[in-house]
Amino acid sequence: MNNITYHAPKTIAEAVSLLSEVQEARILAGGTDLIAKWKKSHFFDMNLVDIRNIGELSVIEEREGRLFIGAGVTMDRVCENPAINEKFPILAEAASKVGSVQIRNLATIGGNSCNAAPSADTVLPLIAYGADVCIVSKSGERRCALKDFFKGPGKTALEKGEMLKGFSLPYPAHGTVGMFVKHSRRPGMDLATVGVATVVRLDAGKIAGIHVVLGAVGPVPIDVEGLDVFVGKEMGAASEKIAGVCTDAAKPITDVRGSKEYRSEMVRRSVALCLEGSSK
Repeated sequence: MNNITYHAPKTIAEAVSLLSEVQEARILAGGTDLIAKWKKSHFFDMNLVDIRNIGELSVIEEREGRLFIGAGVTMDRVCENPAINEKFPILAEAASKVGSVQIRNLATIGGNSCNAAPSADTVLPLIAYGADVCIVSKSGERRCALKDFFKGPGKTALEKGEMLKGFSLPYPAHGTVGMFVKHSRRPGMDLATVGVATVVRLDAGKIAGIHVVLGAVGPVPIDVEGLDVFVGKEMGAASEKIAGVCTDAAKPITDVRGSKEYRSEMVRRSVALCLEGSSK
């Protein structure tokens, strides 16, 4: 018989205490990934730590001049939040692409990162906007850039006794435009075959800053490096070259969702499409 012990901490302090003390601790936030894995692995034993009663994990508010989004915020709340839609619109758009309406009512933005799937939708705009993750344990809090949080498929920087508290995002500068593209076999209900998020700051039609993040084309989301050389260039003249740099940065594989050649071509086309949309 499978042995599942259920815990329902009401504070972050209680939760991290449990995570540091019990064996085989698994966090339940929305459960959309955890329960599927639990069934697929033939019902492994675990200490189930349900964090849904911890109010601090469900806040969206300004802190220290940045927007803080708690790890327990559901995808539907990300889609609907006025501050996110105004300042971080492609994050709201990416959240709207996660599964079905039923899934978005349960799935959390923190779970989407902690699951560490290379195809995770909301991870791409979060990285493109320069998000930090806030990690908490019995020893206190620490931060790291979200782009450094992922260590491989299903692997993160979280140590035993640590949990993700939320995301801290700097507000975009004036003139910043974002675009998000997700390609999948079935709109809305399937994992991404290729995902692209771009955040570009324009000044008089020229690039003043640029971030491009790729999903589902490597073991972790790819924050494309080497794009600073295009700062000062006109978007129209530079878009194809930028798309080429991004294509070279991708490390796609062939699987049931698409061949590596298809994914590579879709990266090139998607980045070019995003950049063209940003220049309008």
